[in-house]
Amino acid sequence: MKKDKKNRYRINMLPVWGVTALLSGAMALCAYILFTDLTVSLIAGAAALLPLRIKVRKEFESRYEKTMRREFVACLVSLSGSLSSGIRLEQCINEIAISDSSEFSHLRPEFERMSKLIQLNLPAERAFAELADRVPVSDIVLFSQALEYAIPAGVNLIELTRSFSSGMRIRNDVEAEITRTLNLPRYNNRIITVMPFLMIALMRFTAADYLTGLDGGIGTIVKICVAATIIAAMILGELLGNIKYAE
Repeated sequence: MKKDKKNRYRINMLPVWGVTALLSGAMALCAYILFTDLTVSLIAGAAALLPLRIKVRKEFESRYEKTMRREFVACLVSLSGSLSSGIRLEQCINEIAISDSSEFSHLRPEFERMSKLIQLNLPAERAFAELADRVPVSDIVLFSQALEYAIPAGVNLIELTRSFSSGMRIRNDVEAEITRTLNLPRYNNRIITVMPFLMIALMRFTAADYLTGLDGGIGTIVKICVAATIIAAMILGELLGNIKYAE
């Protein structure tokens, strides 16, 4: 997974489109429950495809980036421990490459590639630069840049890796706490926005006569206003819950 010229990751689009299609189908179903019109339902599902695709892709990218950051912290901790025992950086990279630890299962193939590059006499700092090009997560890019200047300058690599791992761990902990804090109101908002459709569906199956007044004339206008209000509430809830750690 990489970033393209628009600073976005190139990810496998198959699961993205799969989740998008599932959510779009749910939107079409909600529209059908409200309007009982297949044409309106199809239009609603089609209209939701693009914004849902953007939202789902961003969610996949966010999960990938968090995973890479978490695993890179584990890699730095391992590097720091190995460096403290007197092992050279190149050997430390190889230790991660041959490790079977699940802490950096996603990054291990990249370290295997780095180890092979080092065996071809590529300097360790250039191997990390290659890693930053292939996995352009901000923390990895920043560390590779620091390493590129630190090694020629004779900076203490043990202190460098420790300081980076400490700062990244604090950031990950803060982001996890933000996520935990926002999860409850975010899920509450989603449940509240879905509940009207569940209630209407239940009434259509049990007491359809109560809804006949909404199936024409002024009732159609009321349903359009309700749909617009629910959509606005969904968008506002997502925006209010989009709180991120400041870079």
